[in-house]
Amino acid sequence: MVSYHDLYSCHVDQWKKAADDWIALARRSSTAADDVRDQGKKPLDDHWADAMGKKAGGRLEDLANRLEAGGDIIKGVAMIIDGLASSMEWSQRTLFHAVELAAEHGLEIRDGRAVGVYSGAAPMGPNIPQKVRDDYRKEQGYISQVNDLIDEALRQAGQADAKASAALDKLATKIDVSDTSVAHNDILTETAHLEIDMLRGDIPVGKDPHLVREWWDGLTPAQRKALMLADPVTITDLKGLPPEVGREIRGSDKKIDRVEMVRYALDHWDKSDDVSFDSNCANFVSSSLEAGGMKKKFTTWLGPHGDNTWGRESGIGNDWWDGRAYYSRSWAAAKDLQHFLTRSGGEEVSRSQARPGDVIFYQQIADDPKGEPQGETYHAAVVTSVTPDGDIKITQHSGSWQNVSLDAREHVAARNHGEQRIYVVRPHPDWY
Repeated sequence: MVSYHDLYSCHVDQWKKAADDWIALARRSSTAADDVRDQGKKPLDDHWADAMGKKAGGRLEDLANRLEAGGDIIKGVAMIIDGLASSMEWSQRTLFHAVELAAEHGLEIRDGRAVGVYSGAAPMGPNIPQKVRDDYRKEQGYISQVNDLIDEALRQAGQADAKASAALDKLATKIDVSDTSVAHNDILTETAHLEIDMLRGDIPVGKDPHLVREWWDGLTPAQRKALMLADPVTITDLKGLPPEVGREIRGSDKKIDRVEMVRYALDHWDKSDDVSFDSNCANFVSSSLEAGGMKKKFTTWLGPHGDNTWGRESGIGNDWWDGRAYYSRSWAAAKDLQHFLTRSGGEEVSRSQARPGDVIFYQQIADDPKGEPQGETYHAAVVTSVTPDGDIKITQHSGSWQNVSLDAREHVAARNHGEQRIYVVRPHPDWY
């Protein structure tokens, strides 16, 4: 339970600093894991091949795994603290806005509630002037408006505090994890979802549109932008916001509805594709682009099979045949989709500029004899959220993940296959 005084006086900047400190600690833990492997286990494997050497190498590998898993758990702590800091910053801003409105209308805040001149019973009786009655009704309306905002601010702060407390308590029980796949795939995924869940809890879904508008107007431009990036679907669906908010999130050029693209990805991340390819990552991204309204580009004679085409046609229901006869190469191959988007109006943007509706591509940089060819663009995903800490959240198939940290998934790819290059591509169709 967060009180009015707790929220009003909290120092959000200290939580942000704490999150930064945890991120720095996570990096040191990951670096230590790499050092143990590179400077400890590898020389040991190369020069001490008997049973004792293998036992020592096993101990070093276990230590490296614990350090790497610990780094991921620490990243999870930072995600939760970052989410809590943003939630408290937004709810505190809503509370401050309520106080500002109270002062504007001549009200006072006593014990966390707005009160006015007519703090007692309503002025009644035949001798009460009409002006007094009108002033009383106006004041009651202002009091209700301010107290509704106070209640909303405390609700937002309370949900964030409860979720963060439960999440941190749970992470505290994971400190002895040695399985890096559990840390990468389970713990970091869960904390990424909890971070977004906290941020979504700051949005007054289902509330009166007048309250929604007052809440939105009380936020700073930077806070509004952060919410639009963190949860574009919920913000767009919210009743009471200015219409230009939805237009900005969907995309000003009206070529692709970025909200519907993200909505499709979030709704279908764990569902089977219409047609199954050897790898369904680009197939999933193309389906998301199609859901966002991107129009197909075919040639007159070859339909989807030209060199500069994108799209699909209805097939006959056989995956093997449909995938070859009715789909463009750019639909289902990551390297071809990247090439098509970038030469058909799309642009590569920096990670700091990424926003929901962009497309992520992975390129294999380091030599990986057991995996992807060097220089190959082999994987694609949809950006579905960018949290206020700058973490890009992606949704993908092959494997199927929803709103997971790009940094975390990139780390897994680099750990398993070597150095990666990440491209962030913003589609801008130029053929219609």
